[in-house]
Amino acid sequence: MAPRVLHVSGTNRQVGVQVGKATKRQIQDAMSSYEPFKEIISSLETSEGRRVYEGSSFLKAAKTAYPNYVEELEGMAEGAEVPFEHLFIVNFEFERELLNMKKHDEEEGLKGCTTVFLNYRDGPRVLAHNEDGPAGEQGCIVAAHIKPYRLPGGKILPEENFVSYCYTCFLPGVAYSFNSHGLCITCNTLVSKDAEENKIGVSFACRAVLSATSVEEAVAMLKGDGVGMAIGYSFNMVSTRDSTRRMYSVETAAAVGQATTLVSVHAVEPVDGSTEGHFYHYNLYEHLSVPEWPLSPSSHHRKARASELVAPRTKEDVLAVLGKDPNDQTLTPSFSSGDTEDPEYPIYRSGTGRDKGYTLNTAVFDLQKGVMEVHTGNPTVDKKLEPALQFILPA
Repeated sequence: MAPRVLHVSGTNRQVGVQVGKATKRQIQDAMSSYEPFKEIISSLETSEGRRVYEGSSFLKAAKTAYPNYVEELEGMAEGAEVPFEHLFIVNFEFERELLNMKKHDEEEGLKGCTTVFLNYRDGPRVLAHNEDGPAGEQGCIVAAHIKPYRLPGGKILPEENFVSYCYTCFLPGVAYSFNSHGLCITCNTLVSKDAEENKIGVSFACRAVLSATSVEEAVAMLKGDGVGMAIGYSFNMVSTRDSTRRMYSVETAAAVGQATTLVSVHAVEPVDGSTEGHFYHYNLYEHLSVPEWPLSPSSHHRKARASELVAPRTKEDVLAVLGKDPNDQTLTPSFSSGDTEDPEYPIYRSGTGRDKGYTLNTAVFDLQKGVMEVHTGNPTVDKKLEPALQFILPA
């Protein structure tokens, strides 16, 4: 089933209320039945949990840097009829998990995704992404128009227009998105050992990037505006208006003791047909050197499996990497074994075997056609490769 598409407009708070009302059942169900959220919310009953929230470490940083997005989340809580503090602390799921790993020296894995860049100067130019998350996640695609916002000091932030796949309870931006400036984004969870309180959470940093007019502005935002990010994250970006035709892998990590963020930018240059034009990203740091927590085996298996495949040359090849049915022989022969070849930790994940991850859907930014496609189910089982949804990208 294709994700629902929710059209919203108004101020940040009004948009939050609209999203909260439309996803009220999903938000309330997640908070009452999804174990990770139940555990996070119950922590508010402990002195440490109250300290994290009332001590304003994360909340103060969010209000300082992005009061407009705090209001948006307040509106979402109002619309969903849940306590704001519950929704706010759920938006810091990754930060809390990494801080707990730091304190207790635990080794765990977090949810993750797979991204494929393909950048040939004369085409194809594709940024494709498997969105992996909890089985049963009932996210929706939010198409938003947000009115200008006046900051406390009087500065007016411009209006925002974007389309973003939104996880239940979370602000827009943590998954595949694009905005009216032509900036297209996908994301990968990363697990740097460096994590700090009193800084910006991933949900708020991702939400801010949705307002960027270019990759350069997005990178400047990620550096933190005098605060910095609490943990690391990976952003895969391309702009329909970038005359260089580059694509970008942007990795971030907390800068311990500094009011900024560590940021590394790797450009995937456009190449001619005589050179391989692809780049893969998983839930591992590829070009920013920081200490990482050992992950569950999935990322390493996905990376190893992709390295065995012949370099993709077409959009069909990219989809073959992300979702090829091993019994389908109709696509490029070199990909006939497909991404489900690893039975324990496949690239296209179905929550079976030892891997409990689940591929919710696949987003494909086709820069030649000027569209974002959303595929539900394995994207290459359908021989025609028809997406469930298509959105026209800004030219």
